[in-house]
Amino acid sequence: SPEKQLLWKAPLPGPGPSSPIVINNKVIVTAAVGYRQDELHVLCFDSRTGQLLWDFRFWATGSTICNPFGGVAASTPVSDGKHVVALFSSNDLVCLDLEGHPLWFRALGLERPLLRNDVGMASSPVIVDDTVVIQAESLLYAIVCGLDVATGRTSWLIERPKEALWCTPIAVRVGSQNLVLLQSRKDFQAISPQTGQTVFAYDHWCDTVSSAAASDTFVALPAAGIHALRLVSSPAGFEQLWISDRLRCGNTSPLVWQNKIYLIKEPNIFACADGASGEIVRQLRLRGSFWASPLLVGRHIYAVNYEGTVFVLALDDAGVPALAGQWDLESGVLASPASDGGQLYFRTQRSLYSFRLKDSPKE
Repeated sequence: SPEKQLLWKAPLPGPGPSSPIVINNKVIVTAAVGYRQDELHVLCFDSRTGQLLWDFRFWATGSTICNPFGGVAASTPVSDGKHVVALFSSNDLVCLDLEGHPLWFRALGLERPLLRNDVGMASSPVIVDDTVVIQAESLLYAIVCGLDVATGRTSWLIERPKEALWCTPIAVRVGSQNLVLLQSRKDFQAISPQTGQTVFAYDHWCDTVSSAAASDTFVALPAAGIHALRLVSSPAGFEQLWISDRLRCGNTSPLVWQNKIYLIKEPNIFACADGASGEIVRQLRLRGSFWASPLLVGRHIYAVNYEGTVFVLALDDAGVPALAGQWDLESGVLASPASDGGQLYFRTQRSLYSFRLKDSPKE
């Protein structure tokens, strides 16, 4: 039973839709505290015991106005194994080492006061080739920038179409180079993390909440359905494979694994589609409303709804899912789960949970 597999549960000081990340037996998560959610926290727990190792806190310098349903701690932090970079809806960006010591700080909201929206910002940073890539797009001002992970200095900055967007950039490898894929309401671009220059683009508007997913050269792009693309290295570009308007993601992002696409369609249908054709292979009705994206660990997919029910879907040899079990956490789950292969982590508005995975491979 899940109760037996619960390793630990730790209280969090405040809410946030940001997901936990795991690095070197450390679980790192962000939170925002107070009436205005302007006290910002980056917390680190021991993954084995749940003990709080450190809690770095600072005051927001940018706007903390956002939809109260979400929160200021909306962006998932990122680590390259040496640095932890955390971004908040106030466009405050901090870089810490793994012991919680601050290395640098950028007040992007003070630097660019129009970079804000009334719902809140939610794009998460990525680190590629020692560059932190930040996508911060709103109606009044929109940029994508690359910062040196060691110093926080701006390496490059691109102004973007002034439209609100909440997607997260994703890192891919095309041939011998690392690229970053960016969604917008205009097109889908592959940019160089070193220069920010567009290497190639797919000329179609994209969804503004759910982020693309990639596996090897296969990319599932949410755009009122799924556009299945292949990354081609010579000449570098996107090859369109198929488009399906029956695969609409809603608020969650798709998952790609071994030529299958998995996603949660409105209202609460878990769909599995063939990556080669886009044909829906299986649909399962879950329940509740979903904000957290599904997570694949080994041969199981974990999908958790806002009400706190975790659905476990087992994949057969062909990758076709079947419902294998479910259990209840606590309600108010906006964050996607995380795993290090041996444990499964869930973040609610109040707590961080760790469960031992039954068939976890020994590291």
